[in-house]
Amino acid sequence: MKNSRKKITTYFVIFALLLIGIVYAILQANLQINGIAKIKSNSWDIHFDNIVINENSVSIGAEDSAATIDPNNNCKVDFEVTLSLPGDFYEFTVDVVNAGTIDGMIGTLTKTLKVNNEAVSEVPDYLNYSVTYSDGLEILEKHALRAGVTETYLIRLEFKTDIEELPDATTISTSLEPEYIQADSGAIKVPHVYNLLDTIAENAVIDNISSTYVTNSNGVQFNDISSDTNGKGIYLRAGTENDTYPIYYYRGAVDNNHVIFANLCWRIVRTTETGGVKLLYDGVPSNGECNNTGAATHISTTNIAFNTSYNSAAYVGYMYGDVYTCSSATGLYWYYGPDVTYANGTYTLTAKGSYNVETKSSIAGTNLNYQHYTCGSTTDTTCTSVRYVYYVLSNTAYYITLSNGKKVEDALSEMLTNSSNSTNSTIKTAIDTWYQRNMTSYTNKLEDTIYCNDRSIGTLNGWNPDGGSTSLSLNFSGYNRAITTYSPSLSCTNKNDSFTVSESATGNGKLTYPVGLLTSDEVMLAGGKYYTGNTSYYLYNGSYSYWLGSPYYCGSDRTDEFNVHSGYLFYNYVSNSRGARPAVSLKLGTHFSGGSGTSSEPYIVE
Repeated sequence: MKNSRKKITTYFVIFALLLIGIVYAILQANLQINGIAKIKSNSWDIHFDNIVINENSVSIGAEDSAATIDPNNNCKVDFEVTLSLPGDFYEFTVDVVNAGTIDGMIGTLTKTLKVNNEAVSEVPDYLNYSVTYSDGLEILEKHALRAGVTETYLIRLEFKTDIEELPDATTISTSLEPEYIQADSGAIKVPHVYNLLDTIAENAVIDNISSTYVTNSNGVQFNDISSDTNGKGIYLRAGTENDTYPIYYYRGAVDNNHVIFANLCWRIVRTTETGGVKLLYDGVPSNGECNNTGAATHISTTNIAFNTSYNSAAYVGYMYGDVYTCSSATGLYWYYGPDVTYANGTYTLTAKGSYNVETKSSIAGTNLNYQHYTCGSTTDTTCTSVRYVYYVLSNTAYYITLSNGKKVEDALSEMLTNSSNSTNSTIKTAIDTWYQRNMTSYTNKLEDTIYCNDRSIGTLNGWNPDGGSTSLSLNFSGYNRAITTYSPSLSCTNKNDSFTVSESATGNGKLTYPVGLLTSDEVMLAGGKYYTGNTSYYLYNGSYSYWLGSPYYCGSDRTDEFNVHSGYLFYNYVSNSRGARPAVSLKLGTHFSGGSGTSSEPYIVE
């Protein structure tokens, strides 16, 4: 048997770009054609990145060179290796990145193989040579590469071991040249793993026009529930269509948004501003199907309180900090003031505007909307701690107690706007425990998106010291959007309410795991409406309630959070027990293998 070396030289992968020219015609002879064409700014950028060499590959000799992206051409990879002994191999992966804004596809795919500079049609019997996707799937013409998506190629050269005779010293030259061009209607989704975002997007219709299941010429009407005339299917949220990642959402009685991920059932709710796909927990699969209803769609058959206490505005928080407890007193006549000063540890009731300190006024006094501060005394106008009355019912005053110079604005800020978020809510603790037991090995497939706990105030009412009505509750912004304006919003303007794992310009970095709750706004998009029954949309799970992450209001001595109750948007004391259905968001570029999204054939995310 001959003992020799085989040297393999490879010039690997050149992208060819398709150039498109525009020809202008001049029309004369007293005929005139006028037109305006606007070309939106776009970019074409498909290139190689991130070479990772298998650590068990042969070492690179003095005359060889490791796989490297050409510094002058990021569409070209070169390497030169020597395989000396049977069993030697050289293997690496390289990412093919579409960093532009235009979808691409492989137009032509040229493969060449030369042995000692002579072209051959077959790989020599002493060599294994393959270029595939990283999971082994063959790369083919017309395979799509969507803008913003990365595919990974796997390249392997191996000196076989099952050969009878060693070859003479041989030089093998290999070349693979996939020419990427702009995708057209013939583009093929890579069949080993279908892009979930692409699949959602290609079936969507914008929601501000009439369409198959929307009869109103202005599109979906969020002041009513979903139906065969007010939305059923996948919709593109108007106003986001020109965003890098438009928002797509499912609405109504759909049965094509089922997913099995982490060996659990989920429903696709919507896509995110970063191209992720948000899922809602939907129970455990049975024989590969997802047909759960009722409590089987919750993480526990035992209901869970949002927070075990309810007598503070702080308890609407998914996490919360300072707590100002709501108290009450009945049938008293007190001194009231429209404002206070604080000095040397003492509050003093003071005049403000045209309102003076009243004398022994009833808690139902006509000017109480402008006179919220009291020492709770029929004789004193000074005190070391002062009460702020925000709500009156019959002859009962509801108030918080302030000290150390704090006013009502300070209390609201510390409980809501600038909460320290130092304490987990009861529901967050339960969800985190469930995630730790079931999901930690899948965290790398999830994006760190925002889970909004919008504690911004829609209407202060009695919490406004300058004329706030003590007969009305504090309403949060989600309350106003769901009940007054019917205008769902997916923005979370206050960073403190934007729960994420990592802190960023928009995320608060307070979560332990990338999991949270849906919002009342997302339920409105899906087809729910406040206090209006809807048993024909995918968030209805029978006569079972489950928590949302949106605060409702703060009234008298209670705080309430939104939930889905028997199919409609409703609210409950945060201390009441309801079901828990966590939400997670799959990363941009997540693929699925098989399934059609129905309950009997869910999309499978590996």
